[in-house]
Amino acid sequence: MFDQILKFIEAGGPLMYPMTVVGILIFSMGLYQVCWLLLWTLSSEKYACKGAPKWTKKAIQMATEKKGLAGVSLMESIEMCIARAEGCLLKRVPDMKFLAQISTLMGFLGTVTGMVKVFNTVAKLGMVTPGDLAGGIHEALFTTVYGLALALFAWGFSYFIEVLAERHIRVIEMRVFSELENHNESTVKQ
Repeated sequence: MFDQILKFIEAGGPLMYPMTVVGILIFSMGLYQVCWLLLWTLSSEKYACKGAPKWTKKAIQMATEKKGLAGVSLMESIEMCIARAEGCLLKRVPDMKFLAQISTLMGFLGTVTGMVKVFNTVAKLGMVTPGDLAGGIHEALFTTVYGLALALFAWGFSYFIEVLAERHIRVIEMRVFSELENHNESTVKQ
């Protein structure tokens, strides 16, 4: 199996090594964040980002007690807490988008280096056969496809993370609004 992986990497030339590292980062970060967000859907007490639950509890506490941060209105305080929780939930998205861009650029760099190899072969040999050019063309196309595939996975993970995070934020907002409404109803009854 290791030999097959090595042949796959060598098929695209030297740029395949850093591109494979980027691919490993994309999959590990993406799977980690998606799994964490799904786990948090099932049980909000199990989390890796300690900030999101902390700020969520703070926003709900403020809504319950009807008391915001010092010098800030209640609604602004709650919005700040929810924004901090959202930042924690989305913390991997900029990294994933950066890795998507890097993998695309490295794929295109592989295209250029493969074509340079083709033209270098033509310059050295003068008369060439299609077989003489095939290695460089293969490298050029292989790295392009690999880079674009990695970018698609990274953008897919980013989108999925954003959707899950948005769902969590809506749940947090509904809990906060529920607490605010409960307090308003109890105040009206008195």
